[in-house]
Amino acid sequence: MKLKDLLPFTKSEDEKYFERIPYSIHNHKALTKKTDVAVVVPVYNAEKYLRQTVDSVIVQTHGFQNITLILVDDGSKDKSRHMMLRYAELYPNIVAIFLEKNTGTPAFPRNLGAHLANSEYITFLDADDWLEHDGIRQLHTLMEETKCDYAVGKTVQIDSKEEKIIGRYESCMERRNVSPYSIPHIFYHLGPRARMLRLSFIKKHKIRYPEMKFAEDKQFFIDVLTQVGKISTTTEPIYFLNRIPDNVSLTKQTDIVEKMDTNIAVLKYVMQKNLPEEEEKMIVNRLVEFDSITRLFDRKHFIRSEDRTPYFQKFEEVMRVFYSFNRSYQLEDIMKKPLNKRYFTYLAQKDYDKVIELSTWSKFNGERSYQVIDGLPYTVAHLADGTDVNIEIPVEAKLVSEKQTGNGVTFTVEMKGHDIPEIQGVDFQHRDYITEVYNVAGQVEQAGSMVTITLAPEDMEKVGKGKYMMALRYEDYERLMVLKDAEAVCKLKSGKNSYQFYRTVKGNLSLRVK
Repeated sequence: MKLKDLLPFTKSEDEKYFERIPYSIHNHKALTKKTDVAVVVPVYNAEKYLRQTVDSVIVQTHGFQNITLILVDDGSKDKSRHMMLRYAELYPNIVAIFLEKNTGTPAFPRNLGAHLANSEYITFLDADDWLEHDGIRQLHTLMEETKCDYAVGKTVQIDSKEEKIIGRYESCMERRNVSPYSIPHIFYHLGPRARMLRLSFIKKHKIRYPEMKFAEDKQFFIDVLTQVGKISTTTEPIYFLNRIPDNVSLTKQTDIVEKMDTNIAVLKYVMQKNLPEEEEKMIVNRLVEFDSITRLFDRKHFIRSEDRTPYFQKFEEVMRVFYSFNRSYQLEDIMKKPLNKRYFTYLAQKDYDKVIELSTWSKFNGERSYQVIDGLPYTVAHLADGTDVNIEIPVEAKLVSEKQTGNGVTFTVEMKGHDIPEIQGVDFQHRDYITEVYNVAGQVEQAGSMVTITLAPEDMEKVGKGKYMMALRYEDYERLMVLKDAEAVCKLKSGKNSYQFYRTVKGNLSLRVK
């Protein structure tokens, strides 16, 4: 008999974690087959959208036989469990898991799904969202080609009024095995959508969603991005985020103070990691400027609140947490947006009346004017208390000249502002189809604030028929509209198509392809 046989059995950390909440598995056999991708869906009272969610996985072009769909119910009181059972009966690769009690967060269901998954890759899908039919194939192909541990594509947010791209920085261009820190704002919008991970990577690094009512996905993907090394991105649409008004998600139900409590917990968590300073600053910027200023004060819920004291108290707590760690940089040094710089100044001075005035002006279309001071442009906010606040305009652009150059067209544009960027090319965004964006390099010549762009017929050939918003592209995904004074239309032809550059009602340079 070996010594290990005489020792008492000790449960692993995973066993202890997952045994805390009893659960039952329906169609366990599906978990014994190794597949390419596991799709994990946490479910809670999701009967209204669950069918659309599940069906979007079944019809994947990657081949549903190569996918394991793991549905984890967190104590639903509606028909969700009945629907899950029916799917598990109909499809040999759909697993239905029922937790015996509600956990109040998608964290444990997602962690359990990842723990039980038997696949090369894993992706997460919320029970009220859905996948693009080609989404899994696109991410799987990208990961196979690059051999990376993380890939992300385009997310389209759907609401009753419009569609919009979420996190454009992460899906604005094709990238292969780049550092996540090379992508500006990579730590913004850290939901589970449109992302695929190598399952062995998150198991090796023991990365789990923390069991918080809010911000659990934020901390999870901060852990992923700070450990993954290299990532790959695609411009292909992958995921549709449901923000239709009658969809009452857990996020919408969460009180703002509860949100801030979890944001503060994540801030502490990040600071305790002692990351390299430049890496930490990118994450802290997101947690302070985006979560603790934009989402806290530059919102109508702040203005409409009967008691704003908790808002200010939470921001004071953010400041205390940050400055309890001895860092060589200050929070004001990492503020990016001019309006947020103003908010931060007033908050740091505890001039809370000015915060209220500025927020009211911002969210309720307060009176404003345009002013040039020492050659630089400002928006002047005329606050209701009679104060004028100068807010820097980072950059603006105006068309100086346009002319036909052989078969092409040349635009000369002058930029003004406090932060003149390096222009990389031109973007054409279809006015009706949000995912239809054409990146055109053209010939770009820039001397300081003056930029000349020449577009030849061959540059324009990939742009399909329709109306497009035209913008100068910089920092990979940022867009700068160009003001055009004259009504004249500049044209070029290529093949059967004609390209007309015209002035919109709002005075911007745009494109019509016929």
